[in-house]
Amino acid sequence: MSKYIFFILIYQIFITISLIKISKTKGLIDIPNNRKIHTSPIPYTGGLTLSLTYIFIIYLTEIEYVFLNLILAYAFIISLTGFIDDRYNVRPGTKLLLQSVPIFFLIDQNLYLTNLGSYSFLGVLELGAMDKIFTFLCCLLLINAFNYNDGIDGLLPSISIIILLSFVIFLIFYGSIEYKNFLLVTFPLTIFLFFNFGLIKKFKIFLGDSGSNLLGFIISFISIFLFIEMKIHPAIIIWPLAYTVYEFLSITCFRILENKGTFKPGRDHLHYELIKILKINQYISLSIILLINIILIIIGFYIFHKLGPDISLIFFILFFLIYLVFKYSIRKLSS
Repeated sequence: MSKYIFFILIYQIFITISLIKISKTKGLIDIPNNRKIHTSPIPYTGGLTLSLTYIFIIYLTEIEYVFLNLILAYAFIISLTGFIDDRYNVRPGTKLLLQSVPIFFLIDQNLYLTNLGSYSFLGVLELGAMDKIFTFLCCLLLINAFNYNDGIDGLLPSISIIILLSFVIFLIFYGSIEYKNFLLVTFPLTIFLFFNFGLIKKFKIFLGDSGSNLLGFIISFISIFLFIEMKIHPAIIIWPLAYTVYEFLSITCFRILENKGTFKPGRDHLHYELIKILKINQYISLSIILLINIILIIIGFYIFHKLGPDISLIFFILFFLIYLVFKYSIRKLSS
């Protein structure tokens, strides 16, 4: 893997700087307003730079898994659907329809769940005739959950890195040595952070919907791939996704109860609420959320390893209820 890193690095830097320049010329920029933190126009084409980098990785490297190649290849399509949303601000229904297309493509390639694993008390949770529909809805949910968590610099790429590295740890811990390909997926996100944080002067870039859709899509199907191909149990795979899913579901629940638009932009996300309540900057808010994410993963790993998949699943639901109460308290303080 190490022999490819230099070429991937050079390619990604070149394609990112090129797209930043093109975006500024063509007006593909995120304009500041009273809902946003940034104060100057920033290109929103970060997802396209990542998807083009993943296409380059497919052709440059020797990824041995057909499904992993397909995931990265179809990720380019999902990034384009997000770009269309960024550019034309499409309606929620149209957005969901655009997101559905690449999901259907991959499910049609037989990358879908037929069951949710084996449990001591429940047996094998077979999905039966609902297998493809269930897979489709889960992927759609996770893609939009990722979109909800793209609000401050570095948050979503950092969460994605933590998730992917957690998957690598699971592969190593449960006896699989085939984890290097997953590090190749993680590496471009690390490089992207330098541009997302604006560490390279005049070359700051946002993920945009093209990036949040891309990462949600990739991690959704990698999660499925880990179960059906690498035999990692779903009851542990869900824990790295816990914060992202909890945040999405809690916001959606409260918006429905308050008769607010489910897919409309807002400042009811935890990263914004922490900034308001604690009077901290976005980087401290980022650190707190990443810490919450890591703690959930550690707890989930411990519960699964010591108590088994049945208890792990129960605690995953229990922790969501705890997060719901926590989120309600935060909303009260920030209102």
